[in-house]
Amino acid sequence: MLRRITVFVGGLLTVLLFSSCSMMAGMMGMGDLMSAMENMDMVMQDMSLEERQAHMMQRQADMLAHGGDLYQDADLGSNGQTCSACHPGGGTTGGEAQVPMTEMRLPIPSLVGAAATFPKYKVPNDRVITLGQMNNNCIKMFMQGSALELNSREAVALEMYVTSLSNGEQVEVSN
Repeated sequence: MLRRITVFVGGLLTVLLFSSCSMMAGMMGMGDLMSAMENMDMVMQDMSLEERQAHMMQRQADMLAHGGDLYQDADLGSNGQTCSACHPGGGTTGGEAQVPMTEMRLPIPSLVGAAATFPKYKVPNDRVITLGQMNNNCIKMFMQGSALELNSREAVALEMYVTSLSNGEQVEVSN
């Protein structure tokens, strides 16, 4: 009986310690790490190393393909525009884009290498933003759509695709 109580108390302390660590990790901004670890345990715990690697590669390929689909999807906005309309193949059509409800026009940049410059300070936002937030700027401003919820499947997939347009490019910090 004493051994069972000790095991139960030990197990309870482990659960409380893990819960406390999870709560503390969340408070310290490590919640994403804890979620990743829990997801890995849940999804891949019974897989061999080869199965895990194949699973991860397939998930990445699926997300990249989904991001490529979103990049071509006029339903991200309400005016029929797509990301590829201004950035075909990740490049630029050149010229400028009209900022809605203003007389301001902005140059259309190439997205090739753009991911390597984020996060960065953007004057219109008056703060440092991530690539995902920049994607939302374009969706809202030029495609007249609703911002994607950051870290949603769609936002992650689109950010992954836009990031892939920078593969092989050097990182350059703009001033």
